[in-house]
Amino acid sequence: MVVMRAIALLWVASSLVVTAIALLDACPKPCACFSKDGTKYVNCSRADLTSVPAGIPADVQQLLLSGNGIANLSKMDFAGLKSVVSIDLSSNQLTNDAILPGTFDDLPFLGVLNLAANENFTDFPKNLPTRLYTLYFGYNRVTRVTEDSFRNLPQLVYVDFENNQVESIAPGSFENQHHLTGLSIGFNQITELPDGVFKTTKLQYLGLRFNQLARVPADLPATLTDLDLVGNKIKEIPSRIFSNLTELQTLQVWQEKTLTTIGDNAFEGLGKLQILDADFCSIDRMTNATLSGLSGMWELYMGSSQIPYIPPGAFHDIKNITTLWLDGNQLTTLDPTLLDTKALPRLSEVFIWDNPWTCDCHLRWLKEHIDNNNTSPTIDSPHIMVCNAPPKLKGRAFDTLSPKDFVCGNQDSEPSTKSSALGPGIVEVVRDERMRMPFTGAGKSLRVARVWRDENTSICTPAVIDDYSILCMTGVVLLFLWVGFSMGRAMDKRQRAFAEAPGKMCF
Repeated sequence: MVVMRAIALLWVASSLVVTAIALLDACPKPCACFSKDGTKYVNCSRADLTSVPAGIPADVQQLLLSGNGIANLSKMDFAGLKSVVSIDLSSNQLTNDAILPGTFDDLPFLGVLNLAANENFTDFPKNLPTRLYTLYFGYNRVTRVTEDSFRNLPQLVYVDFENNQVESIAPGSFENQHHLTGLSIGFNQITELPDGVFKTTKLQYLGLRFNQLARVPADLPATLTDLDLVGNKIKEIPSRIFSNLTELQTLQVWQEKTLTTIGDNAFEGLGKLQILDADFCSIDRMTNATLSGLSGMWELYMGSSQIPYIPPGAFHDIKNITTLWLDGNQLTTLDPTLLDTKALPRLSEVFIWDNPWTCDCHLRWLKEHIDNNNTSPTIDSPHIMVCNAPPKLKGRAFDTLSPKDFVCGNQDSEPSTKSSALGPGIVEVVRDERMRMPFTGAGKSLRVARVWRDENTSICTPAVIDDYSILCMTGVVLLFLWVGFSMGRAMDKRQRAFAEAPGKMCF
């Protein structure tokens, strides 16, 4: 009985060995066949192949043939591979006519095809499987997209043809793409998109990075959640250009060196936008309406631009902001209300280094905030925040100064932000006050550096001589001239009285 059981075990073991050898033989050389996470792979990449090898296991699901010299494909190459879902043919020698009719007819589940980096492709190939839902076609030499390029691929969900040489996309090129949700067409030479060219799609992601677009595309599908316009030639973002993109969550326009203008209310309708990246542009103006409509935004990147001033109400709509990048602009001062956590309760990080700061009394609040354990919001890297003015502080980093160094003129005083009722004899010092003058005309004012005010008088002493300061100084001079003239007339009158009645004078 024991002998019989031993014989049976030997028979089973030998059967397993035979099966294993058969499986090894079923994998064509020099390919590698294996399973991972329940998926069966055949990897024939970078094997110096000039054609698809025979003998590929019929149950393969992922077939990898990249990095070879395959120049032609026919139906026989994939006969019997009825389980294959994805084929990678990138970096081969395929041409426009290399894929013969019927090549993929026996592959009922083929949905992903990678034809990238076949540098001899100058057009989108015909004879692709109609059930295809993902097509990778980057790094080829296609120069245009026509109405027929994707006409026979109605199931496409994602298409990538980045890094080609596409200059134009014809109207109607995507009119039958009702399932398309992702399109990557960056790093081409596209100068303009036809209005509404993607309107019939369900695009959620549109990548147009580093093309030659001179304006923001109009009439984009309302389903978009991510729009990438990085590195184009756009000069202006017009008002309300995105008003229909109510689902947009990410907008990238960075490295647009031609972009100087963001129109007021340009982002109206983008209440769900979470990230706006406009770094490395040439934006030279910000108003209280520049960021209007961005009530849901978390992160704002507007660094390395040309913004000289931010008005106090510029951030009133972005109440959910957490991270703010304003580094590398032309800012000289900053209103404390801009970073007030009462208005921006979630603001946690602010990046404002590499600006030409004027370190006077108007920025003392910022220095005190940094010194006060840099509580929320945190000002990043104050050790590289450098003063550009006044001259005695030029080149000094914030961390080498104390709040007492942040002064205006020769006085160590704070900017006045409050009015006070002064009693007789009490003198108040006010900095940088705008005094309304009756002779300056409607809407004009006189800006002075210091004002000494008591109950009855105000005397200004401008620190900088300008047109308004001259007016103030002229008034003082005229006052002294009038007093001198009055005193002279009084002396003349007294002398005439002496001459007319000398006997009446007493000594």
